[in-house]
Parts: sequence; structure tokens; C-alpha cells
Amino acid sequence: MRSSADLLGVVQTPWVAFRLAIAAIGRPGLEEKTSTGWTYKDLVAHAAAWEDRTAERLREFREGEAKTLLGVDDTDQFNAAVVERTRGRNAREVVVELEAAHARIIEEIGKLTAEEIHANDDQVIAIVAGNTYGHYAEHFDEVFAAVPKRPAELLAKLRESWRPFRRATNRLGLDALSDTTPSGWTYKAMLGHVAYWMGHLAQELPNRLEGRRGPVMDVDAENAREAAESTSRSAHEIVERLHKAYQGVVDLVTALPDREIDFLATRLVVGETYEHFAKHQGEIDAALPRTAADFVGRIEKVWKPFRAAIRERGRAGLGEPTPSGWTYKDLVAHAAGWMEQTVREMQTNEFRTGWTATTIQEFNERSVRTHDLVGAEAMIDELDTVYRRLVETVRGLGVGEVDDRIASSMPYYTYLHWEEHFAELGIPL
Repeated sequence: MRSSADLLGVVQTPWVAFRLAIAAIGRPGLEEKTSTGWTYKDLVAHAAAWEDRTAERLREFREGEAKTLLGVDDTDQFNAAVVERTRGRNAREVVVELEAAHARIIEEIGKLTAEEIHANDDQVIAIVAGNTYGHYAEHFDEVFAAVPKRPAELLAKLRESWRPFRRATNRLGLDALSDTTPSGWTYKAMLGHVAYWMGHLAQELPNRLEGRRGPVMDVDAENAREAAESTSRSAHEIVERLHKAYQGVVDLVTALPDREIDFLATRLVVGETYEHFAKHQGEIDAALPRTAADFVGRIEKVWKPFRAAIRERGRAGLGEPTPSGWTYKDLVAHAAGWMEQTVREMQTNEFRTGWTATTIQEFNERSVRTHDLVGAEAMIDELDTVYRRLVETVRGLGVGEVDDRIASSMPYYTYLHWEEHFAELGIPL
């Protein structure tokens, strides 16, 4: 081993396998117990802490603060402290911490000279080995025990991780997909990008199942192209494409024979699905409304085009049929009914759960039926009145984050619901 580049190569090859195995376990799976009694989240935090500590020791040695890399005699205490501070932490945060620690140690190794690497009888090599590739090897069996081996196991992980990603995307809404993410692209571009790479699995998975790789793709170029194309796609198209791509992966994995999958194939599926979801989950979560003021802002933003489209039809136009077959007055009655439902739930603190397609349809029909004899002008007045009550009720929820029962239901009764009818009302998204 003659240079830092050589040492980096030795570190990085097993790191990739270790990191991909952690990814394959999935974020929810990191909360499960390992064979040694820790959780996988503890194990990830443990690996991160030792890499971070080693990076700091390398810096001190390289900058002359320490003439030698002395051994440590507090291993048990250090490990116990790491586990203790990991309790209650989000698994996603711990994985980010691992990636940051690894990036730091890689940076420090890259700054070492050949003389420093071989000083004191190759002490640097020994320290790096013990806290990177040698450390990964110590936990290899423990980690890979939780990696999905068969199609059914992989499918379970996929579905488990898709649910929170899909739920967050749904709660974000269609209008917000044109907003810019913390990473600088739009949510449409980001979701289109996720859909594209899921769709790519159909081409590459057969290669991986045979233990080989297909042609190397220019990832940056593909991402840039996908981002550019997202500008011409509607929010509806983006979401439909995302769901279709996900279902395509489910179908692919479901069709696999019931035997162990080559890890080369598993890591591909993981990387393009639930590990990819986890990487972008934070971007979506950052845009979700949290406080009463956030929710009022979102309600008012989506209400304006919805209400304007109703106004444009006028009283006479409310009696005309929509593309879906009911009248625009029925649509208004139905929207008012769902707003009344969420206002009632927020005011009584009693939340209805267990909605099904049947009960939703019954609610819709009842909302329309009870307004059969209501005139167009009175129907509009009722819509505006219940909207004002909605805004007042949400504003009255106080400071701080809104109760999760409200945050997970009220949007579906209001602004997310209005967006569902934008196409009928001729509102572009």
C-alpha cells in the first residue's frame, strides 16, 4: 500500500457492500434487534461514531497535534454512550450520520501522505482498518442476516417503505409539486426522477439476476433530462407515472421465482426503490404543513383557483354536467359536505376513521341528495360559509404543530380534495 489512494480503495470496496446491506434492511427494519441484542439502528450509529472518532484522530495526527495514534481504552464506555444517545432517534438521521462520518474519514485519508500512512510501523493503516473495512467485516454476518433474500421478503420491505413515501407525497398535494425543493429542483422533477429510475429496473434487473451488469448509464445526464421533461408534464401525469412505476416494480419482484436472489439484483431493487424513497423523503417532509398558519396558507392557496372556477360558471352553469357525470352544483355540495365533516371533527375532537370506498360513496351521495332542492345561489352561499368556518377553525388550533389526527385527515377533506376536481373545473396543474 503505497499511497492514500491505495488505502481509500481498500476502504471503499467493502464500504459499498456494507452500506448497501444497511439500505436493504430498510429504515423501518433498522429498529429491529440484531443477533447481539442491539438494534440495527444502534449498529449504524456505532459504525458512524467510530468512523467519526477515527477521522478526528487522523486529523490530529496529520496536523501535528498528536505524534502518534495511541490506542483507546474506553471502547465499552464509548459503545454504551453511543447506544444510549441513539435511543429515540429517527433511523433516517442515524443513516445520514453514518454517511457524513464516512465522508469525513474518506476526506482525512485522502489528505495523508505516504510517509504519514507508513509512520510508526503502519499505525495509520491499522487504525483505519480496525474502524472501517475490518469493522464492517466484524458486523457482516449480523447485518446480512436482515437483508431480504427471497422475493417475498424484498416485496415486504418495498411495500413497507412505499407507504410513508406515498402518504407524504399525497399530503403534499398537486399544486405544491411545482414548488422548489431544498435541493433546488421542483417536486415534480424529483418525483419524475424517482419514477424514471424505478422504470429502469425492468431493463437492468434481468442482467443482475444473471450476476452481471448492463451498460453503464450517465446518471447525471439522465437526471438532468428527466428534470427538464418534468416541466412539460402536469402534476397529475407525474403522480400517475410514479404510481405506475411502483406497480411495475411490484409486478417484477412478484414474478421472480421463489428462491434466493443474487445480492447484485437485490441491491439494484433497493437502490432504485426504498433506499431512493428514503433519500428524498426529507425533501417532501420539509414541505408538509405543520402549524395552523401553514395549513391556512395551503388552504387559501388552493381555494382561490377552485372558487374562481366555480364563480366562472355562474348560477346557470352549476346545473350543467361535469365530465364525470354529475352537475357542478353536485360537485359544490359534495365539497361543502367534506368541509363540514372536517370542521365538525376538529371542533368535537372526534375523528371518524375506517373510511372505505363504499362509505365514501355513501357520504358523497348523501351530500348531493340533501341539497337537491337547494338553489344554485344558496348552494354557493353555503360553500362560502363553510369555507369561512373551516379557516376560522384551523386558525383557532393554536401555536405549534397541529394534532396529527387533524394533519392526517383535514387536508384530504379540503385542499387535497379540491385538487382532485381541478381537471373537471378546467384548472391546470
